[in-house]
Amino acid sequence: MATRKRLSKNFTIEEFDCTDGTDVPTAAIPALEELCVHMLEPLRAKYGPCTVLSGHRATNYNRSIGGVQFSQHIYDQSPGSVAADLRFARGSVRQWAASARWRFNTKSVWHKRGRGGSGRYMEAGFIHVDSGSRRNWEG
Repeated sequence: MATRKRLSKNFTIEEFDCTDGTDVPTAAIPALEELCVHMLEPLRAKYGPCTVLSGHRATNYNRSIGGVQFSQHIYDQSPGSVAADLRFARGSVRQWAASARWRFNTKSVWHKRGRGGSGRYMEAGFIHVDSGSRRNWEG
């Protein structure tokens, strides 16, 4: 199957399509490219290959898995702010989250606009990053 779009050097749009088969909305592609270039690629360079566990979620799919109503994963609701749940080949959840939070706090693409949500899910073994408003949490 041909790739619909390469978002950055190592990420394609198919990795962010909803598990139910719904494609990433076209309006969300610029924000997703920004997340890939300015967050996911640097994390991948440090921690190795990345698995995108969850990117875009269609509203009905999000509801079916118990996701919050206004999740950053529902790209249709706010296409300028997108999210991804990630796992890397090397390092730990604690290290991945610390690196993501450092980037959100220091890199102008995020810092100057007060953007960058980061959650760490220790037991499940992944982090969440999004380009929404600045906040950090433990899941």
